[in-house]
Amino acid sequence: MSLGIMEEEDLAEYFRLQYGERLLQMLQKLPNVEGASESPSIWLLEKKKETEIMHQTMVQKKKMFQRRMETLNLRWEELGVKEAQLKAHIQKSEQFIQENDQKRIRAMKKANKERELKCQHMQELTKRKQEMVALRLEHQRLSAKLKDYSIFNKYLEKVVENSEESRWAHIQNTAAKKTLLLGTIKMATLNLFQIVSKHMKEVTEVALEDTHKQLDMVTKPRQICLPKRGTDAGGCSPAGWPWPNRRLQRMEGRGHLTHPGQRVLRGCSEGHGGVGDLQKRPWMKDMLLK
Repeated sequence: MSLGIMEEEDLAEYFRLQYGERLLQMLQKLPNVEGASESPSIWLLEKKKETEIMHQTMVQKKKMFQRRMETLNLRWEELGVKEAQLKAHIQKSEQFIQENDQKRIRAMKKANKERELKCQHMQELTKRKQEMVALRLEHQRLSAKLKDYSIFNKYLEKVVENSEESRWAHIQNTAAKKTLLLGTIKMATLNLFQIVSKHMKEVTEVALEDTHKQLDMVTKPRQICLPKRGTDAGGCSPAGWPWPNRRLQRMEGRGHLTHPGQRVLRGCSEGHGGVGDLQKRPWMKDMLLK
């Protein structure tokens, strides 16, 4: 049966079904008036009175039923609200349970992962400890070997120190020889330049330290005229000096000169020969410039 507000027909049908049998029982309990001497009007009044009483009773019952139905409707509405609240609470609870399950699963996975990482770290730590022990043993072995080889280290340091000293001494000796050779070459060049200037009877402004310009003046091609032997007439030689070749050949034949540079220097010191050789042999000039 629905708990909504009923129509009048439904309400009458309800009362008829609920109180029909009881009403018949009540009518049967009434005294039999067929044999009474009362008049029909009195009987009718009594029936009307009974009908009125029954009607009032029905009205009261109806009011009570309506109040009960209203109460039931209110309770039904309250139950509907509570049901909605309960459904929402159940939904939240289920969501909370699902979230808790997910959190629990994640926590378990994290714990398992941390446990695996801990095992790996422990294995790595054990491995590193073993390596450290091995390295310490190797360090001790190498330290002992280094201590044994320290004698050779000191020996090599002394050898290096001595070799550096000997090398420095060799460098100083070589530098001294080169300096002496350079001074000798410069002196020979200056002597040769002075001889050439004297024979050419030219006045040149060349510094005593300018060896390059002196060599340029000496090796410059020119006609030089000098008096012949035993006569006052002069003879010109395009090579720069009279009779250089025969004299040098005689000196070479005697074994006095073995190097062209020596011929130039010795010829310059004797006052003759050598300019033509500088012109014919350019490497002699390079040697003097070094």
